[in-house]
Amino acid sequence: MNAVAAEWIKLRTLRSTWWALGSGVLTALALTALGASTVISRWDPGRTGEQAAMGIVVAVYVGVVLAQLPLGMLGTMSISGEYTSGMIHTTFVATPSRARVLLAKASVLGGIAVAASLLIAIPGYLYGHMVASGFDLTLPPAAAWAVIGGGTLAIVMTTMLGLALGAIVRNGVVAISVLVVLLVLVPFAGRMLPGGEVVNRVLPGYPVLQLIEQMPDIMPDAAAFAVLGAWAVAPLVIAVLANNRA
Repeated sequence: MNAVAAEWIKLRTLRSTWWALGSGVLTALALTALGASTVISRWDPGRTGEQAAMGIVVAVYVGVVLAQLPLGMLGTMSISGEYTSGMIHTTFVATPSRARVLLAKASVLGGIAVAASLLIAIPGYLYGHMVASGFDLTLPPAAAWAVIGGGTLAIVMTTMLGLALGAIVRNGVVAISVLVVLLVLVPFAGRMLPGGEVVNRVLPGYPVLQLIEQMPDIMPDAAAFAVLGAWAVAPLVIAVLANNRA
């Protein structure tokens, strides 16, 4: 717990933390509001209350996922900045176990990622509910939990991936570049290449889009969650192993 508390103190006292978090949340909120208004204005008046409630959840979590990259960048900066400044040596003197340091950072960043998703989702849902007040809205159906879980896990996964990349390459610019390549460029290129659809099944982008209902199912939802979970955990394991050998 001492390591977690120390990492929380470090993160909350860095201006870059609040810039990354603030820009991600505010941009996602603005795009969520714009997207929800546009989507709802095009709905068929005959849409049922349950369909409308589900539509709001989907629109909101499309906005939540848009905060992925800023949170991923926060993950990289949380450790690459320490390597750049040399502060990491002080951290390892205070906590010699490098695995413990990384896990403490992951715990704090995971909490921040979940909080960020809620800061986007709750106001976004309330706004969408207001815009769609002309429909006989009900509570969201059970299927909405896959959207909520998928969008939240996407934010956490990207943040953990950013942390792992920062710990492995120890350079913020390189780590962020690799993050963008993995999340944006490789899935896009995969669509253009033979066999790309198969490769995209094991990359994080397609499972996220499936879970937030932005593309047809290419795998069971459980498999999509498993892929995202693997991308959150496996790079951290690699980072721990790489740092223990350093």
